[in-house]
Amino acid sequence: MNFIRRYTPGLLLFFLFAVLSVFTFKDYGVSWDEPVTREMGYVYYDYVFNGDHKLPTYVDRDHGSGFELFLILFEQPFHYADTKGIYQMRHLVTHLFFLFSAFCGYLLFLKLSRKQMVACVGFLLFVLQPRLYAHSFFNSKDIPFTSMFMISIALSYMAFTTQKAKWYLLLGAACGFTCSIRMPGILLPVVLAAVIGIDIVIALLNRKSIIHPTLLFAFFITSFCATFILFWPTLWGSPVHNFAECYGMMSHFVRWQGDILFNGILYKGTNLPWIYVPEWFCISTPIIWLLAGFAGTALTLTVFIRKPVIGIQNNQTRFYLICIALFLLPVVMVIFLNSVVYDDWRHLYFISAPFAVLGVHAIDRLLAYRTKLLTITLCGLQIVLVACFMIGNHPFQSVYLNEFVSRKKDHIKNNLEMDYWAVSQKQGLAYIVAHDSAPVIRVAFHPALDNSIMLLNEQDRKRIVRVSTNENPDYFVATYRNTHPDDHEYHNISMEINVLNSTIMRIYKLH
Repeated sequence: MNFIRRYTPGLLLFFLFAVLSVFTFKDYGVSWDEPVTREMGYVYYDYVFNGDHKLPTYVDRDHGSGFELFLILFEQPFHYADTKGIYQMRHLVTHLFFLFSAFCGYLLFLKLSRKQMVACVGFLLFVLQPRLYAHSFFNSKDIPFTSMFMISIALSYMAFTTQKAKWYLLLGAACGFTCSIRMPGILLPVVLAAVIGIDIVIALLNRKSIIHPTLLFAFFITSFCATFILFWPTLWGSPVHNFAECYGMMSHFVRWQGDILFNGILYKGTNLPWIYVPEWFCISTPIIWLLAGFAGTALTLTVFIRKPVIGIQNNQTRFYLICIALFLLPVVMVIFLNSVVYDDWRHLYFISAPFAVLGVHAIDRLLAYRTKLLTITLCGLQIVLVACFMIGNHPFQSVYLNEFVSRKKDHIKNNLEMDYWAVSQKQGLAYIVAHDSAPVIRVAFHPALDNSIMLLNEQDRKRIVRVSTNENPDYFVATYRNTHPDDHEYHNISMEINVLNSTIMRIYKLH
């Protein structure tokens, strides 16, 4: 009861968004990657529980299994009759996990600031990022990874401030599970292990016993390795060799050779300009959250530069330095190593977790000065503006861009990728089956529409026949991905979806 009373505001926010999701999770389409990731989950599941040996030669064995295996385990007891229930279940579970991580963030923000208002703003800052919010339903790779980053960051603060073994064990386990979802998570234990190593060095320099920090380091590393290997069966048998092989495969990932529209130019997904990630981050993060995060970064670096030794030894300053490292290092590494990223910055969504911590730090500091009223007003305005966008454009929050980007007619469509995973095709198909009573409807579309078909009722699913454009289709569904966004040669528009004054999906009735 004490826990409930103490954390009532955060719990109310969590349950408010959880209840909201119960009424909205069925509105989201199946993304391009979901059937592939579910198949991957089953490959791991069959390897672990059914003795199947497809995994060692499976093409995606270099992708982490942590959350996908969890979703398969969650799916098993329900015995869904068809794919519609399966994917809707996956959407709800993935989103609730995202909300749980936001609540963990709330607990962290409350520890840091000791102010309920700041902690609640931090919860909203993390959740009300429209792209992340929408992806938290249909993206079971990048969002659970981002969620575990937030959870691990919160645990790292508890570990470093309490210096208790149980928190280091939990932190190691959280980092291990994070890495089992996506390999770039290895940056997390590396940075944290370096910080623990600094504690050992400081103890040596101060001629203090290093037994305690060394034991904590051992607890952390042991827990990390055990959890990482346990939740990623690819590593079983030969963890070091298999990890090195997977790391090599992922560091030069070139399996996808599609085109990406960026600033009006088509680039190969394997050869994007260095500005790609920084620009996408800046134009798709709500402006006040963006300014707050950069302000928190500047404040922390200013304190550290003025008094570096004290900064390293002070728990809070050092914690914010860790967040800066976890925010900046992935971006710097992507730029200098020319790593393959595409689909806006979804591969780096996880940097939004440490960036949110830095943003809340800045808000907390600004509330202590004469800027309190201005800070509250700006945060409130940002929350209202983002909420209005998310409600008004539900369920297409994934194409959000902030006010840095022009709202001129079709400017975004002509310059940037929008609904690259074609989740809006769910609404397109629903429109077709509702307005066309023919027993057979021939539709030409992006291959991802096969995924959205799975969300139709069984009788409507049987009516849709996918054909090519030269097979006399009744409808053509345009999603504007991997081609220059010039309008198609068709003219009879039956239905379209517009967000930010740009078309993200259009249906042409051909006859």
